[in-house]
Amino acid sequence: MSSPQSLPSGQPSPPAGGPAGGGPRRRLRIPSLPRPLVAGLAVAALVGTVITAGLRADDAPGDRTASGVQSPSRSAAPPWTAEVAARLKELPALRYSGAFTSGGRPAWATLSVTRSGSAIGTITRDGRRALLVSVGGATYLKGPAAFWTNSAGPTALPEDFAGRWAKAPVTTLGFDIRSFLAPSSIAELVRRFPGGGSGEVDGRPVYRIQTALGTYSVTVAQPHELLRVEGVAGARFDVTAVPDAAPVLTELRRRVAALGGARDPGVRFEHGGLKFVNCNENVSGCTVRLEVSTRSPVVANDGSSATAAAPRVRMTATISADGRALGSCTDVQPLNASRKATLSCTVTSRGWREWMRRARDVPGRHEYTAQARVVAEALSARQVAELLAAVDQERRAG
Repeated sequence: MSSPQSLPSGQPSPPAGGPAGGGPRRRLRIPSLPRPLVAGLAVAALVGTVITAGLRADDAPGDRTASGVQSPSRSAAPPWTAEVAARLKELPALRYSGAFTSGGRPAWATLSVTRSGSAIGTITRDGRRALLVSVGGATYLKGPAAFWTNSAGPTALPEDFAGRWAKAPVTTLGFDIRSFLAPSSIAELVRRFPGGGSGEVDGRPVYRIQTALGTYSVTVAQPHELLRVEGVAGARFDVTAVPDAAPVLTELRRRVAALGGARDPGVRFEHGGLKFVNCNENVSGCTVRLEVSTRSPVVANDGSSATAAAPRVRMTATISADGRALGSCTDVQPLNASRKATLSCTVTSRGWREWMRRARDVPGRHEYTAQARVVAEALSARQVAELLAAVDQERRAG
């Protein structure tokens, strides 16, 4: 939004470094020049849904061990569970295809999940398709603006996420890929054997292994293939084994390399007033400044120091006059220990320079406005490098 203000030509302009229309005034000593006037300002702050961590495999019910981890009695597990767990631990990857519920709406997913829980794939909802990559315990999506509508909070702007990677809100996926779908995690759930029964999948007899995360159906006949997964968020996935994970890991690395600056719709910001600094009669440029803070919890992802760091804040400010944009600028700052940041950038565009020259030369009223968009960034370039190193280690492990 914008709330421009104007003053008669020849009146003192607001002082440099202060907000429009506020603070002490000073008289400019350039009597031959009309005074360009500072207009109002507006800030569009991003509001998103808070991301929470999904249920981990080690949260399954059972008897508590000395370490406090719940585990059912080994004696209750039939012999075939050890065979199933051993096979799953050897699989390089699993491919999933099926339906689930995303934010209360039906959705479809196709996912390839590596042994350790990294994943690539797509999600389709309301006819809109988004690419997916999951790494370091966090999932990121890249889709059009229509995909993000009603996905990132009631006042979030879909265009802030359109066509770029962004951290997936928990309501979009509804389950944690690594805990729910990674071969290694499923192997641990099977080994514990919380309970189950028998049935059929596509005419093939199966054992149904029921866990806190869902039900895993494996063939009765050896080599005990995993055929179907059902569970959280109404998920119902058909499963096939991927004997060679090399193509999956190659595409995974390509997507992870593009995650620098990925946005995080799960962080809410509070802000002060947007301020102009050294703008009046300054043909060289106009600086805008904004102080922001957040009370949103920073969600760390297990096993990744890169994604445990506090997010950064990106401000994009645009100065407008006479019904058109004069120019924009951007600043990115990390949140400090108090979860605050001061953002500042300078518009030095040709549009600003030409408009200010005309404002100085033409008597009358002149006003300009500033707007700022503020979003959180989940990953920096350094953090992406850490994630790439983890992917490379997984590729070497085979």
